[in-house]
Amino acid sequence: MKTWVLPFLLCLCLVCVPARAEDSGSLQESLQQEHRRADQREMEVRKLTEKAGELSTSLSGIENDIASLLERIRKQETVLQEIRKNERATRQEHFALEQEKQRIAKELSGLVRTLWPVHLQSAHSRFEGVDSWDTFDRRFNWLADIYNATRAKFEEARVNSERIASNLERQRTLEKEAEAQLDQVNTTKDRLLDRKYALRKNLRSVTRKRDDAEAELSSILSAIQSLKYQLQSQKTKRFSHHKRTLPWPVQGRLVAGFNPNANPPVRGLAISTQDAASVSSVFWGKVVHNDTLRGFGHVIIVYHGNDYYSLYAFLSETHVTNGQEVEKDEPLGLAGYYPLVDGPGLYFELRFHQKPINPKLWLTSTQ
Repeated sequence: MKTWVLPFLLCLCLVCVPARAEDSGSLQESLQQEHRRADQREMEVRKLTEKAGELSTSLSGIENDIASLLERIRKQETVLQEIRKNERATRQEHFALEQEKQRIAKELSGLVRTLWPVHLQSAHSRFEGVDSWDTFDRRFNWLADIYNATRAKFEEARVNSERIASNLERQRTLEKEAEAQLDQVNTTKDRLLDRKYALRKNLRSVTRKRDDAEAELSSILSAIQSLKYQLQSQKTKRFSHHKRTLPWPVQGRLVAGFNPNANPPVRGLAISTQDAASVSSVFWGKVVHNDTLRGFGHVIIVYHGNDYYSLYAFLSETHVTNGQEVEKDEPLGLAGYYPLVDGPGLYFELRFHQKPINPKLWLTSTQ
């Protein structure tokens, strides 16, 4: 071997060894970084898993609450149906008793008309015209029969009157029981509706579903309709009988009217108002939604019975609570900022079976 080769190889070794050591250190650092990233991802996954578990537990709890409330409503409505059945039977009994009363009065009137002239004649003439014991006996027995029949009919009328009074008291008792039971049913339905709202919000946060405003409103109305609320006011006040007589919900200027074929559709009335104008319910009903709603700001929905609803949107303040029954013209809240009118205003809708109907056909012609 030539003498210059060995020194060359030694130099080459001295150059190459540090280079391999440097590559090894760089690789080790890269591996450590990857390990740290993996650990960080594992922690994130663990946190997400825990959060998902908590959310799953929360949803499960809400669903269990809903199932329990549905069962309670079923039992409460069974009791209410039984009370209603007894009410109907009691009213039918009252109708029969009134008919019996009329029959008794008619028969008693006939007996009195027959008896009274004879009684007067006997009182004045005593026994004139009686020429034999047989005649006297026949007249006496006949009068006795008439008196007895009249007395019996009076007694029948007295018993009938007592039964009518008892029946009316029974009707009043059943009516109170029905009202109390209906309050219990509606209170449970209010709680169920709250739980359904909570479930819906949680599910939306899980799925990140981006419903448009109309779809979200339809979802809310569908949840309300499924509860089949009965209202105390429905007994005497039916929304469908008040077309063109409802008061306007707020004082102001109409900016846009009902036009479902427009682009975008206008499903209600846009009203420009004074700042903090008072907004009132247009009819007797029950507050079934009092919360923000995407696209509508803060919204109150009032259920009026028989699938009629009114909606009041872009409120700055509310005076009522979910589940509260309200009177016609009762203040619900204050008008807030309404983007369409670029100032204070109210968006107002009427719906039947969840579908928008023209409010101007229901409200009085003038503000």
